[in-house]
Parts: sequence; structure tokens; C-alpha cells
Amino acid sequence: MTLINLSYRTNYLHTYFKTTAVVPDTGKSTYKAVWLLHGYTGDDSAWIRHANIEEIARKHDWAIIMPEARNAFYSDSDFIPYYSFFINEYMPKIQSLLPISTDVSDNYIAGSSMGGYGALKIAFKNPDKFSKVAGLSPIVDIEKFRNNPKSPMEKKTFDTIFDSPKKIADNQLVNIFNREHPQLKVLTICGDDDYMHEDNVMFKNFLGVHLKDSFTYMAVDGDHSWNTWVGNINNVMNWFEK
Repeated sequence: MTLINLSYRTNYLHTYFKTTAVVPDTGKSTYKAVWLLHGYTGDDSAWIRHANIEEIARKHDWAIIMPEARNAFYSDSDFIPYYSFFINEYMPKIQSLLPISTDVSDNYIAGSSMGGYGALKIAFKNPDKFSKVAGLSPIVDIEKFRNNPKSPMEKKTFDTIFDSPKKIADNQLVNIFNREHPQLKVLTICGDDDYMHEDNVMFKNFLGVHLKDSFTYMAVDGDHSWNTWVGNINNVMNWFEK
């Protein structure tokens, strides 16, 4: 297993940007890729600090790519045009540097909390790049997240990214889905003690109607924490492999 710590200067973000990746040593010319996104306050090392990502990559013989997101909510803002960076620069850059497939059927995206929101948003807007997406405790309603007293993100920080009612509406997952009508496989997982459990159930009901058999929901024990996400990351990877 090869562990890669990568830093390069991005023209979109005008700074150096970090990625952690694991790539199997099994000699393939290209590997399936899982783009694994971290949550609020995390960075590219978050998943590998908490879960045995190398063992997961070894088991499935996949590359796992973990980008840094800098609390940008995987969205474009006046300060950081992160979404545009991810799609237009970051993915092509990583695909040119690492032995990973560009075939839509070989690319999956997942994340926890803010990263779950990011994974769903990116996949809904780019079903030509990802065949499956999974969210662990995803933030599925950003306005309710902003106003939830248990939210770890200060409202003034949120408002620097989503700085108008229109921008909030444009970036709500339900509205993105209704605009894009993506056809792909979707999994969401949420713990019964998660402070966003009700939001996730409502989102489950929405996707159950619109995606039918292409949508899977896993209700699990747990709260909004790494214990829940690490405890279910293998469920995500096994679902990707189906």
C-alpha cells in the first residue's frame, strides 16, 4: 500500500492545497477511486486519523483520495470557489497524477457531516463523473443546520459562504436534485441520536420517492460523531462494491 501526502499550488485557490491518498500496490494500471470527504474542522488527514483507510483500500483494491476542504462547505463563495476548484481543477489534476480510472462507473464519492453534504452535492451536479454517492450523517438541509443550536459552525462563518437567501436556496440538496435530476445510486446513513436525524429522515422520504430502488437508507445506532462514521464506513464501502 502506498500512502501519498500531496501538496500543490492551485490556480483556483491561489494557495497550496493538500491531499492524502492511499493506492494499492497490486500492479494495476488504473484503480477504482473513492473520493472521501471530511467534515467541518477536518482536513485531508481526518479520515486516516480515525479509520483504517489503508486496510479498506487493501480489501477492495481501490484508491482512496482524501482532499482538504478548509471548512468551505464544498461550495463556491467569494473567498474560496471550492466547488469549481474541485470539479474543474482538482479532479483532473489528481486523475493525471495517480493511477486511477476516469470512468464514471469506477468513481465513487462519500463523506461525513459537511463532507456528506459535499459528496451529495458534487454527485448530484456531476452524475457523469460518479456512479455512486454515500453520505454519513450528511447535512441535508443547510438552513436548518445553520439555525440548529447544536451546530458547531458559527452563523457568521456560515454566512460568509451562503451569504444570501438565494444562495442558501440554490445550494439546498433538494433544490439541486430537482434542478439536475441525477440518475445514480445514493446511500445515506444516520444515527438515531444524531442532532440532524429528523432532517435526514425527511431527505430519505424525498429521495425514496424520486430515486426509488436507486436509493438506500441505513438507520443505525449512534450520534453525530466519528464513532458512528468509523463504525459504518465499511458498510459504505461494501455498498459501493455491490
